[in-house]
Amino acid sequence: MDYVSYFITAFTTIFVIVDPPGNIPFFIALTERFSDRERDEISKKSTLIACGLLILITIVGDCLLSFFHVSIESLKVAGGILLFAIAVDILLGGARKEMYATRGLKHVDVDSLAVFPIALPLYSGPGAITASIVLSAEAWDPFSKILLLVAIIVVYVLVRLTHIYSDLIIGVLGKSGSDIVARVMAIFLAAIGVEYVFSGIESKIEEIFKI
Repeated sequence: MDYVSYFITAFTTIFVIVDPPGNIPFFIALTERFSDRERDEISKKSTLIACGLLILITIVGDCLLSFFHVSIESLKVAGGILLFAIAVDILLGGARKEMYATRGLKHVDVDSLAVFPIALPLYSGPGAITASIVLSAEAWDPFSKILLLVAIIVVYVLVRLTHIYSDLIIGVLGKSGSDIVARVMAIFLAAIGVEYVFSGIESKIEEIFKI
């Protein structure tokens, strides 16, 4: 895989999992009771926290695998199943996200809301964390890992832009349009999950037969 292909793969994977356009309705629902200034503050903090977390995971991903004695093949299989489950949840209406948007958050302050549930798990959930570790393990030199970090940063710049222009985007797409975008993304997310599973199983089988 060359650098361009790796960057496109990394960006597409993270973008589909984070799903900036599909998460706009949930961001609006969670922040609608706040002033414009407070909403902007929540957006900045949650985006920085989510982006920082994925960057940290990317940098220490190899160490985490070694510490827990987990092979990249096993992580691919487990991560693929997780991504597929998340995709199914979104296709069925995103029940977990709806729960985050309505569950006892009326008295939460700006800082707490920025951390949970917006930064975690809305914009940097288990799927994004798993994908970051897998992509980090697939990086073959320092430059490819830098490209992964750039891809993550670009995705969260887009997240920030969707927050800034959320009213405009919802005005253009409508709630139904945003739901359609989220479900289309979920289909690709399911496909990425299946690819992870097959790739992990294939590598494991090759490893067994080499032995």
